[in-house]
Amino acid sequence: MNVAAVVVEHLEYDECLRTLQMQADPGRTLTIAFADEFDEPCEGPFHFLDEHNKKLFEKEFAECKTLKLSKSNFTLVDGEYHFHTFWQGIPTRPSSLSYYSLSLPEFAVPSKIRFTDPHSHREFSKHIIRDDRRNCFVAYLACRSSHGSFDFLLELKFRNERDNFYRTKYADAHTSPHGAKIDEYESLVPAHLREAVREFLSPKAGPLAPSSGGVPSGGVPSQLELLPSVTLISADLAKIVGGRTTQESTEPKKSSTKLPDQLPPKHLDMSRYFDGARLTERQLEVASLAWEYEMSIGEIARRLGKHRSTIQERLAAAKIRIDRAGNFERRAAARAKRLD
Repeated sequence: MNVAAVVVEHLEYDECLRTLQMQADPGRTLTIAFADEFDEPCEGPFHFLDEHNKKLFEKEFAECKTLKLSKSNFTLVDGEYHFHTFWQGIPTRPSSLSYYSLSLPEFAVPSKIRFTDPHSHREFSKHIIRDDRRNCFVAYLACRSSHGSFDFLLELKFRNERDNFYRTKYADAHTSPHGAKIDEYESLVPAHLREAVREFLSPKAGPLAPSSGGVPSGGVPSQLELLPSVTLISADLAKIVGGRTTQESTEPKKSSTKLPDQLPPKHLDMSRYFDGARLTERQLEVASLAWEYEMSIGEIARRLGKHRSTIQERLAAAKIRIDRAGNFERRAAARAKRLD
């Protein structure tokens, strides 16, 4: 696969961590593969398919600095090692992945590997392999962001189990057997809007497919963004609004309960996005209910007395206008910066 950058870390039992960041040359990409994709020796968690990058990685990783972790980030409790780390600002490029990898100590068997978005607290998907050549487990995280950088938290627990190492595999609800799949829209959507957009893009949400454009950038970057990184599979329409998860059918629900005329206070103010996008009155109404008041598609449809597909169409049109306005502002800012 082609990536913009890799971050490679190697953890040891003696509380030491080695870290190397490697970026592609301007206008180029790094061509890599996971350690288990080829039956060829490699010095780290990636095969570099370009000979120049391979030699460069081997040289730089051998010479990179090793740092001793603090007790707050690395502890041993009843024979189990606990490791915590936080990464902020992993470089990313538009329409391109970056990858983070962590190699566990030799013969370490993980019991917990959890990557989360520090802004939304959503757990990312990851790819975990057992590298029998280097006798270690490796955790891979795909990183993507429309903001040029990617953040995550990592919580890891493991034990030294030399005798059981070759009989052990690791999997949980957020591991992917073929690497993390990225849902394209999340690299374009601010973190506070992703749950609403995830509902909108659910296979049972309606006949309208989303455009390649996103809602306004300017939120906090996250895996998709990986959206992160990461695998999002929806077999049913899952609504996650304000921390509550429910299931809805695609048909309007018949209910004798009338929604109150008075709206609660807004969860956030998006007027600066709406003003620049020149939304129609109907688009503005739907966008405000969905993103400022964090109402679901079904709730908006019932409040306005419209079919879900009508609400989805107006929301999609609003997203397109907001995205176009944001792109125009970014291009204007870039031109102004070049003139300065």
